[in-house]
Amino acid sequence: MKSDIYRQVEAALSENCKSDELHFVVAVSGGVDSMVLLALLKQLAKHRPIRLTAVHLDHMYRADAAIDDARLVRRFCRQLGVAHYVYRRPIKRLAAAAGKGFEEVARTTRYHLFRALKVALRADYIVTAHHQDDLAESVLMHLLRGTGLSGLVGIRPLDGDLWRPLLNVRKSAILDYAKAQAIPYNNDVSNDDTLFLRNKIRHQLMPNLTSDYNAALVENLAQLSDIALQESDYLAADTAAFYRQVVAANDELALDRKRYCRAPIARRRRLIRLLYHELIGSAQNLSYQHVNLLDNWLMSGAINTRQSLRGLNFFIDRAAVRLSLGDSKTAVYEATILQRGVNLVAQFGLTITLSDEPLSGHGACDTLYLPAKCAGGELVVRTRRAGDFMRLKGFKKSLKKLFNEQQIAIAERAKLPLLCSGDEVLWGKGLRPSIYQAAASAVGQVGCYAYIEVAN
Repeated sequence: MKSDIYRQVEAALSENCKSDELHFVVAVSGGVDSMVLLALLKQLAKHRPIRLTAVHLDHMYRADAAIDDARLVRRFCRQLGVAHYVYRRPIKRLAAAAGKGFEEVARTTRYHLFRALKVALRADYIVTAHHQDDLAESVLMHLLRGTGLSGLVGIRPLDGDLWRPLLNVRKSAILDYAKAQAIPYNNDVSNDDTLFLRNKIRHQLMPNLTSDYNAALVENLAQLSDIALQESDYLAADTAAFYRQVVAANDELALDRKRYCRAPIARRRRLIRLLYHELIGSAQNLSYQHVNLLDNWLMSGAINTRQSLRGLNFFIDRAAVRLSLGDSKTAVYEATILQRGVNLVAQFGLTITLSDEPLSGHGACDTLYLPAKCAGGELVVRTRRAGDFMRLKGFKKSLKKLFNEQQIAIAERAKLPLLCSGDEVLWGKGLRPSIYQAAASAVGQVGCYAYIEVAN
């Protein structure tokens, strides 16, 4: 008699993997999830033309415990008659050398290795043991970090060559199956280390939310993921169609500005992200603020002005927005004139708020206390020009000398955003603070407060 968990994996196989003959590279850590997955797939392989290869990666993080995991995986694979490969990589050392987090480097290394083995063996899919509790944790973690619709998907059941057949299975069902079938497994004590955000969510936040607010939290988050998956895929197809309508790639790249401006903001935002995916290769470093800043400029920017953001250059012509790749090598002299209130300066990723009164909630911003002579004139954001200077404490200095003293690279000087009043530079990204950043008392009567936020 088939168990519930077996039927769930069988249904996932029929839904996601359509080929008659399949070769799976199965990621096996030695923990209960992946050991149960391997056992279930071996059962399926008795009734279908499925070939299995197991792969295990030792992160060289837990000394003897990691060696025990590798031994257990080898022993279980031999027992099942499954081909297997075991690798070792010094993840902690690699993370330190790259200046990245342990979890990020571990994940990147794992999938790079798994994919290389898949290609070498000409396998069809990499199979991992992510389950419904993992899915719920991912959705919640993305919410905490800040996310859009695609982040609410959490983990996709089928993502390119990655297949996750246990994504509809609860952790408790996996543990019950392991017990009933006497499947051996090790407990990874690093999964209890709450220094890692996912573990903190798993062991602290999820239990508290489940016990105090919603006993069906895992199931509800999984439902949210499914809704987000279907709608995200639908919108992705719509955005791809919109891209084909408004982006021309003949002699040069160009964006039909009229069609762009007529579209709803949701379509425009998604198009901006798709532009970066298609032309740069990724929109990973494009924040919510970046998208909004660029959209605002594309909607209202003047003809013959240009912006450069994250490797893409935009120039507003009469009929279209011309696009080019690479960092801008020439200075952009068009000034953005600031008004009272919130000003979005897309080219430089700046949000500048001007107020006649001090505002709260801007502690992380650069704050300028501007005297009446500055506040009453025209405040602009632009790049350098001849004659620029900055007032420092007790004296003023030409911008050129300041660049030299701070060893600002020649190539960067023409692209550095400056907040100016005439020839006076009041603030410059990465430059020494002017007297206007010191304190309100340094300028006498304050005519205007400027709060400058730089997008990451």
